[in-house]
Amino acid sequence: MAKIELSVADIHSAMHPSEAFSLILKEKEGERYVPIIIGISEARAILVELNQSPTHRPLTHELFTMLADSLSCRLVEVNIVHFENGVYYADMLMKRSDGTIFHLDSRPSDAIALALKYGTPFYMNSDIFEENCQIDVLSDENESEDTEESIPSKDEIQSNIFIEQKLSEMSKSELETLLEGAIESENFELAAKIQEILDNR
Repeated sequence: MAKIELSVADIHSAMHPSEAFSLILKEKEGERYVPIIIGISEARAILVELNQSPTHRPLTHELFTMLADSLSCRLVEVNIVHFENGVYYADMLMKRSDGTIFHLDSRPSDAIALALKYGTPFYMNSDIFEENCQIDVLSDENESEDTEESIPSKDEIQSNIFIEQKLSEMSKSELETLLEGAIESENFELAAKIQEILDNR
């Protein structure tokens, strides 16, 4: 079965339900993407791995990694293999130390958090991708009329500038403490801003 390698392009709040998030999976070679609705805990796990943020106590995917390592197993790759009634299904390809392979059924969000933790690739079957993909609305060549709704207002822009100015005045240790608090409170937007400032120092 042909498959397309993906990367995490973005995570942002979904409109409905309010506790849901949209995980944007983009093809590595192209501008198309597939959005997948995920929960708060899964969004937090993926954000932790994207930002390589330390956690006080192991999250679920980190605990799985510790258990797999203790059993001499490793995640080789993740494949999103099925789509039915709006639900995606993933298959995790695991490898034991003796070289034997086994498969685990998984939700895509959990599997992708683990793939980011292990640094392993993740894919989607090409037929599923072709059926559900969208053109990247962030591309200048593919802008749609709907993109105007996502343009921030003047007040939002001024608020963002104010936040960035305040954050830039903080010390590294203060930022790291604030980052942990943002992640614990699941304020993903603030966590991303803090991480960006830390990365630029």
